[in-house]
Amino acid sequence: MFHYHRKPRASLIPLIQVLSLVLVFALPAIWEARVYTSSPAHYDKVVVREGDTVWSLVAHRAKPGADVSQAAYDVASINHLAAARELHPGQILLIPR
Repeated sequence: MFHYHRKPRASLIPLIQVLSLVLVFALPAIWEARVYTSSPAHYDKVVVREGDTVWSLVAHRAKPGADVSQAAYDVASINHLAAARELHPGQILLIPR
């Protein structure tokens, strides 16, 4: 008589259990995740005129008691200006409000 021997099959039950645990613990963390960003910056576009400097443009818009040197540095860095670079009439600068 012929005896049929089944080959042992790999069970999917351990895999399903692991995936279930991952979902149970990961989904609440993903759903509660929040993306924190800085508040959007608002800029004024200023067209440079003859004789304007970064300092004069910032000083004209600065509030009383504000640090004009820090504001001028910020404007230079926002607009990718080198320290010795001259402004040209018609150039557009972004100045934070």
